[in-house]
Amino acid sequence: MSESGTSDPLMHAALRLEQAVERLADALSRPRAQEDAVPRTEVVALSARLDATLARLKTALRDQAAPDDEEE
Repeated sequence: MSESGTSDPLMHAALRLEQAVERLADALSRPRAQEDAVPRTEVVALSARLDATLARLKTALRDQAAPDDEEE
């Protein structure tokens, strides 16, 4: 099954996150006029949110990959 057609919600979330990071990297690579610059506090806040989202996704992926002892 293709990546865009996956029915696994965690894999779909990972794919969407990867695409968002690519869009951010693309946007950051374009030159900007000083008046269009994003305030540093907003960049720091967005970075913290991204780090937290990545941590939650990694935990969810790890939990999904681990054997579920509760069902035995």
